[in-house]
Amino acid sequence: MRRILLILSQTAREKVKEASRRFKESKPGLRFQDHYHDHQRRSSGRYRLQVIFCVFGGSLVVVGGIIAVPGPGPGWLIILLGLWMLAGELLFFARSMDKVEVKLRRLAGGVVGIWTISSALVKGLITLMIIVCVAVLGYGIITWFV
Repeated sequence: MRRILLILSQTAREKVKEASRRFKESKPGLRFQDHYHDHQRRSSGRYRLQVIFCVFGGSLVVVGGIIAVPGPGPGWLIILLGLWMLAGELLFFARSMDKVEVKLRRLAGGVVGIWTISSALVKGLITLMIIVCVAVLGYGIITWFV
């Protein structure tokens, strides 16, 4: 019995590795749509109840990630996992995620460009401002819950 579970877990790990490899190799702006089409191709013939459970499960994972964000741990990673699950089931959601990814990549490129041309003093002030904002936000969250 234990051996069967080990083989099943290895197969599941291999599937996850293969899906993440294909996701990384996809072109930005089409990654989530490619994931959707791959997922639909691999899971053709499923019952509607399974699709509903996947959508419901993905939504629960996103909500769990949102709850976990203020605390220490991988809150944002959990949210991304849930969004990835939803994008595998809903084409309109996959298209929306692709649009968001392209916009975030453009924003990140601009931020990195500004950061690289900034002086050490400006970088230090920006870092200090981020630390103060995080501390104030953390204090606000703690006082809100206590």
